[in-house]
Amino acid sequence: MDDNEKVQEESLKPVWVEKAKLSYHTVEKLGDTGNITEADVAPVLKGAIDIHVHGYPDALVDTGWDFAEICRSAYDASMRAICCKSMHSDTAPMAYFVQQIIDNYARDTGRTPGRFKVFGGVVLNYAVGGLNPRAVKTSLKLGGKCVWMPSHDAAHHRRVLGESGGIEVLSNDGELLPEMYEIFDLIAEYGAILDTCHLGTRERFAVIKEARKAGVERILITHPQWSVNRASIDQQAEMAKLGAYVGLFMYSAVPHFNNPVCDREEFLEIIKTVGPDKIVLSTDYGSMLNPPPVEAMKLYIRLLLAHGVPRDDIDTMLKRNPAWLLGLDDDPFDDGDAG
Repeated sequence: MDDNEKVQEESLKPVWVEKAKLSYHTVEKLGDTGNITEADVAPVLKGAIDIHVHGYPDALVDTGWDFAEICRSAYDASMRAICCKSMHSDTAPMAYFVQQIIDNYARDTGRTPGRFKVFGGVVLNYAVGGLNPRAVKTSLKLGGKCVWMPSHDAAHHRRVLGESGGIEVLSNDGELLPEMYEIFDLIAEYGAILDTCHLGTRERFAVIKEARKAGVERILITHPQWSVNRASIDQQAEMAKLGAYVGLFMYSAVPHFNNPVCDREEFLEIIKTVGPDKIVLSTDYGSMLNPPPVEAMKLYIRLLLAHGVPRDDIDTMLKRNPAWLLGLDDDPFDDGDAG
């Protein structure tokens, strides 16, 4: 027997056969509809809002794209706004200065200042005192637009990862803690966004119901299809019926180095079941191990178009819904100004 005949074919092992089929059948399944060009993406990107973006400065070790750099790229791509998120510090004061940088950039390049908007907010992790109404009020007074519930410091987040401790929002009796109601009142007063962040599903239902009773109109559910705070699609639809918007973020919807384990077409079922009117698209990018957020947004749009999501539905999820959440006029750019 030839020695070469003894060589084992790795690609014929069942596990790799299935992976090969998955790869090639994706291309075959999409066919011509997968041929999405930059010319197809550009008009969809114009006026887009990325409502959940990470960047530097942040104490997270893998967050390195500079917020000014991210916003400058978004401005050049004719996007409309970005909301900057830091896990451990309030981004509202930083957003003020990034706005000045972008406005000066517009003037220097002969374009219109003020068209692109930079927003920030505060995540209620331990770095700002956890469920701290004073931190919330400070952020909102400084122009903050979003108040995120705890993320990495959420007790639910830690339970999922097998860690102890963390910030609870419910008492042992299952009731929301008193400080949550103070936070709801502040968010309602300023017309800001309440984002449930990395809370568990039981907690999110309680937060949505009680926040609505307290007069909070703008509620966003961060990536409920992600493993760390996953809710079923039916649960997501129920949250939407209660008045919340479901955040369908690229970070958790499309497999990549940081998030290799997700159903890459589940986002289509979420859009179908929840409905575009209650969904917000965002990248949730900013990690240096991934493309910069604007490039990620282009890819996200390309994938949506390739899978046949109607242009008007994308506009609703990427422009109209986040514009309402941020308190912006939802009229699209229609004067030809690239800035």
